[in-house]
Amino acid sequence: MKQIHSFDELRQIKDTKVYALGTFDGIHRGHQRVIRKAVEEATSVNGVSIIITFEHHPLTILHPDRVPKRVIQEEIMDTVLEELNVDYIMRLPMTEALLNMSADEFLHDLCTDMNVDAIVIGENFTFGAKGLGNPEYMKKVVADKNIRVLVQPLLPCDGRSTPISSTEIRKAIHDGRLEDANHWLGRPFQFKGTVIKGDQRGRTLGFPTLNLLLPNEMAAPPDGVYANRVCIDGIWYDGVGNIGDNPTFKNQYHRCEVHVFNFDQDIYGKEVIVQFISYIRGEVKFNNL
Repeated sequence: MKQIHSFDELRQIKDTKVYALGTFDGIHRGHQRVIRKAVEEATSVNGVSIIITFEHHPLTILHPDRVPKRVIQEEIMDTVLEELNVDYIMRLPMTEALLNMSADEFLHDLCTDMNVDAIVIGENFTFGAKGLGNPEYMKKVVADKNIRVLVQPLLPCDGRSTPISSTEIRKAIHDGRLEDANHWLGRPFQFKGTVIKGDQRGRTLGFPTLNLLLPNEMAAPPDGVYANRVCIDGIWYDGVGNIGDNPTFKNQYHRCEVHVFNFDQDIYGKEVIVQFISYIRGEVKFNNL
């Protein structure tokens, strides 16, 4: 998958294009429906699939204090998109100029002389200044360009009228409902982090742990104990981990630490991926070591 960041770069792609438009801040199952449809349509016209999204959430400019926590890091997002066989992703820099671009201007830059065959969007997609553009408006504007607009219905959360969304997934993660979050994401909630040196107390007890700081930009499950999986050098291991500040001991700091089964190597400074499979219990303050 190739990455581009501007309409000028987009214009240099001469192949027939099929776009998937959206914020795509979670690449959850609803987003995946839109993306898979774009890939399928691109294949059918011997063209290329292009994800059109943004480098940052619009709230980073409109209300920086209200920017939602991420449910997927960009690097992991790219891996998921590659697995979906996406050809290109265009991440537009989030600027005031982009936010103030009208729906007409946005569609003009996206579609004029671009050899676009189809645009795939979710039924709740809005675009342009103040979100005045919507699927019906898009269909009307691009009709004379012979561009198909393929609107995908929202996927509901099981047993509820609420559609799957990054907001609902964020709530589930915050509440420790990892099974719900993972089902709606279509994969385990996970983050990539660098292993740091801990107190090595677990090693003394015969249960060494990998210590990692939780990324500030990511949604975080509540403090407690979890069933985990950990990817180290491309190999997945099962494990059990804890998020919290280890209340049994003094002068601790908030972190994630995971005991990885059948693994006992020093890998300080190495990047690993930690997946959260299910919540087991809250943190417990014990009487002694």
